[in-house]
Amino acid sequence: MPLNAEGLAVSRILQESREAIAKRVTNLYFEARPQLEQRWKGARRKCTEDNCYHLDHLCAALSFGQPALFTEYIAWTAALLAGLNIDGEALAFNLGLLRNTLDLELEGAGAALASKYLDMGLRIIEGVVPKPPEYIDGIGALDVLARGYLEALLQGDRQSARHLIFAEVDRGTSIKDIYLLVFQRVLREVGRLWHSNRIGVGQEHYCTACTQFIMSQLYPRIFSNEKKGRRLVSACVGGDLHEIGMRMVTDFFEMEGWDTFYLGANTPTSGTLQLVAQRKPHVLAISATMPIHLQAVADLIAASRAAGNPARILVGGAPFNSVPGLWEDVGADGYARDAAEAITVAGEWCA
Repeated sequence: MPLNAEGLAVSRILQESREAIAKRVTNLYFEARPQLEQRWKGARRKCTEDNCYHLDHLCAALSFGQPALFTEYIAWTAALLAGLNIDGEALAFNLGLLRNTLDLELEGAGAALASKYLDMGLRIIEGVVPKPPEYIDGIGALDVLARGYLEALLQGDRQSARHLIFAEVDRGTSIKDIYLLVFQRVLREVGRLWHSNRIGVGQEHYCTACTQFIMSQLYPRIFSNEKKGRRLVSACVGGDLHEIGMRMVTDFFEMEGWDTFYLGANTPTSGTLQLVAQRKPHVLAISATMPIHLQAVADLIAASRAAGNPARILVGGAPFNSVPGLWEDVGADGYARDAAEAITVAGEWCA
């Protein structure tokens, strides 16, 4: 469970007034810069949405006492805006207005704590915001394959992309290596290209959908391993729509001979608990793609404990990769950086 009682109390206050605060900050922004509303259609609505996102990530950071959850989001946002040729000063001005508004909304220590986190975010913008690294930069055979696969996807040529993968598998390359060294890196590179405004969101979704399709065609080779009598239930929490990472993790368990029960994206807590009670897994794996999903992870873990489920709980996802020890804050038994590490951790538990 979250460890920062003061931050959690501030977070709850902000969540209750989220929309009102976001609108207030937006109104202040356009009072100071009215010309922006004339230049960009829907600018006020988009600014309000952005302020809601700022508050969501601030609340997540406060709840878990982890400023990095907010500062990394601010760095990500600043880099995204840079790709759109929007100067970081616009974000800094907006965060300053948010800080001033929260000073009035909150009292005493709560206002000071929120200001502390916002000041950390402002210092990130003042510095040099690093560009996300390229994910495919080697010269090995699978680096070449990954670049060819990415190029085929970006050209909209799903059949060529599929052919590259199956030809490599037929040459003897393991499906695990295809997952980790091709699919995972290519999708991260696709995300980087979108983040830097070099491809659109539709193209990004297409690359993901094609990869999911090709993964599904590999399943006859995945589901043929001898079973070990171990069971896994895996799920993405409610509100989390990014499922392909957890799908890869689940497939690794299947390749290791586990019986797997994958619930997919946006799974409500009640649905996960129901299947855990039915299947009695040795391991329950839960993913969180963004900090705003962490509270749902903590709530699911607490509910599973309260129900008396004996399954060991393994978590993963970008927030856990960024903040060491965060998995303990949500109450999990362990954490894995990727699918291969998940197999190692679960294997040690069930040895």
